[in-house]
Amino acid sequence: MRDYIRMNKVLKISLSVVVALAAVVAMSCSNESDQKLISQQSAISNYLKGSHKPKLIPEEELSSSLDEQPEYYVQWGLDLYRYIATMYAEGRDSWVEIDADSSVAIRYKAYIFTNGAPSVSALYATNDEAAMLELEAAGLNVSYEWTTDPYVIQLGTTDVIEGLEQALVGCREGDSVEIYMTYEMAYGKQFIGMIPSRSSVVWYVDILEVKQ
Repeated sequence: MRDYIRMNKVLKISLSVVVALAAVVAMSCSNESDQKLISQQSAISNYLKGSHKPKLIPEEELSSSLDEQPEYYVQWGLDLYRYIATMYAEGRDSWVEIDADSSVAIRYKAYIFTNGAPSVSALYATNDEAAMLELEAAGLNVSYEWTTDPYVIQLGTTDVIEGLEQALVGCREGDSVEIYMTYEMAYGKQFIGMIPSRSSVVWYVDILEVKQ
């Protein structure tokens, strides 16, 4: 009986240790994820306001800008950023606008983002012929894997990353757009193909056609 009691106490202590260790590991992973997000958020905003060409300002600073047509980016929370390069194009107000139910055909280049303008080595998906030729010049044959056909997205139905779908709404047919995402708005903690877990990404998108 004493042995049973002693064993029961040992088991309870062991279980407590396991639970405590699990909590420490979970907290460590959570802190690591938080630091990763903070780092990505900082890298994106610093790039857009610093070495990005053209240099951009946040949307909330538009009212204080002295430029007649200031180049700016829109931000959703801390994890999604959008720059529309064609914002001041002549006649843009008459271009078809994307809503939450639109069908959108795009040409795109998708890169893993670190802290500056992405290079061809960071390109992980595209249907842009010029980008494919650039990859081939670097010694990579992607013609068997990728196509130059427009990528058609039915918003609300097609399985795309959250940041891309959210940022397309409000853009217009004919727009050229840059969409920057932390891993929270991209692929999360998944490791997909050549995309490491918890990767920040940027999509360069030309909107070819919008159907309502």
